[in-house]
Amino acid sequence: MTQADDPLDGASLSSEAAADVATVARGGAVQIVGQISQRGLAFLFSVVATRPGFLGIGGFGLYRFVTQVLAIAGIVGLGGFNYSSMHFISAARAVKDPSGARSAGRAGLWGATVASAIVVVVLILGADFLATPFSASPAKREQLAYLLRVGAAYVPLFALLQVLRYCTQGYKTMVPSVIVGNIIQPTARFLIGVGVLLAGFAVTGAVVTLSLSMGIGVLAGAYYYRRMLSAEERAADRRPIARPMIRFALPQLGASLFNVQALGLGIVVLKLFTESNVPVGLFAIALALQGPGGVFLSGIVNIWAPVVSDLYARGEIERLESLYQTITRWVATFSFPVFGLLMLYPDLFVRIFNSSALEAAPLVVILAIGNVFYTGTGPTGYVISMTGRPGVNFINSIVAVGLYVGLAFLIVPRYGAIGMAVVDATVTALINSVRVIEAKLLVGVQPFGRSFLKPVGATLLAMGVSLAWRLVPGGGVLIDLPGIALAAAVYLLALRVMGLDAEERYVWERIKGRALRRPPR
Repeated sequence: MTQADDPLDGASLSSEAAADVATVARGGAVQIVGQISQRGLAFLFSVVATRPGFLGIGGFGLYRFVTQVLAIAGIVGLGGFNYSSMHFISAARAVKDPSGARSAGRAGLWGATVASAIVVVVLILGADFLATPFSASPAKREQLAYLLRVGAAYVPLFALLQVLRYCTQGYKTMVPSVIVGNIIQPTARFLIGVGVLLAGFAVTGAVVTLSLSMGIGVLAGAYYYRRMLSAEERAADRRPIARPMIRFALPQLGASLFNVQALGLGIVVLKLFTESNVPVGLFAIALALQGPGGVFLSGIVNIWAPVVSDLYARGEIERLESLYQTITRWVATFSFPVFGLLMLYPDLFVRIFNSSALEAAPLVVILAIGNVFYTGTGPTGYVISMTGRPGVNFINSIVAVGLYVGLAFLIVPRYGAIGMAVVDATVTALINSVRVIEAKLLVGVQPFGRSFLKPVGATLLAMGVSLAWRLVPGGGVLIDLPGIALAAAVYLLALRVMGLDAEERYVWERIKGRALRRPPR
């Protein structure tokens, strides 16, 4: 593209900054589409499952607990070989080493297979032992152990799917990974899951759905990965690469195991302190409603990580900080209004699931407050790790999990699900605030530019309008929906009045330019 063709005003944004913004916007857009698909389908399944004619709140709570335990087992079974495979494939392809690329893929798949097989054996043989702390009733312990054994196949299938996805990412594209992991597998899970619920298979059928959908995802992942191998890679000899890959994988496994968000500790810890599945179901509903607010941050991190490594390696600290602040502002722009609505209208959104689940409304508000800190501090964890300090993040994660469990033991037995939500929000706010300080001290960057005040100010203004609207006599959906529509209009108008920054103008002009260049049908 020539300077004349470039829609960017060079006085407002340098060519280097424009390239950074374009890279993140392009890669992030693919991932965000996938995140919307995945989270949207998971949300719809939760809405269906909590209906009285299907699982109900208690049955859904039991299902979510089982899926969370299986998810933790899946992380252990994965063994960190997804990150290891992606790293070694990328490194081999960078030096045109087809043998190294093929060997990395093979070793990653074999490593995940062996690790997950060990986890499956432990899960099947130790299901009764694992179920014991979570129920005093022998019948309920037996049911829980049975469900864990039924779902054990999920562990190796999850591990293989993740390694296959990350292998394709090693070829510097997100498209196959998003198609397989964010569209094909979640769609299969939704369709099969709704089918088994309609057939009356209840919690057992829903748990089986996890494995079936993962199996479909593995087949699709293998198909895409096989297609991406070059002729040289297909014919290349295998190389002994297992040891360095294991050394790389193990720290990644440790970091994943102590990730509060990934572990879903609230579900597990809450189940530990309650015999009933209803509080767990209410907490799971509140967590599900947080999903839309986290879509943009979750969608942007995979493309952000390599950009951080690249800029930091070249000593472009000012450029890194500028992009860091831009991304954080984008995340806040999309997430803050969502969390604002959850704080003001929790009852309305909870009713989407089940009209008898209104006890989840205060949980929604508390979790939303914590998630303001989670999204509002941007992808700070990746800034720390991808600048060569993964150990700092590992320590952060250990401290966060220890604090989470410790506070839960003090608070949850007395206050139940409300206490669990307070613990979750408190730890989320603290750990993400600490990461911002660490990034500034260790890397020299921080996520808050002056323009960060735009989404903050617009959100507060919109929330003020919503609060004023609630003074209108009456209540219910017919009153709440116009108030939400008015708040949304005020939010967009406030952003427009404050004006677009150079980065947003650049992205918008590129989108318009592509649309205008599209040939007519």
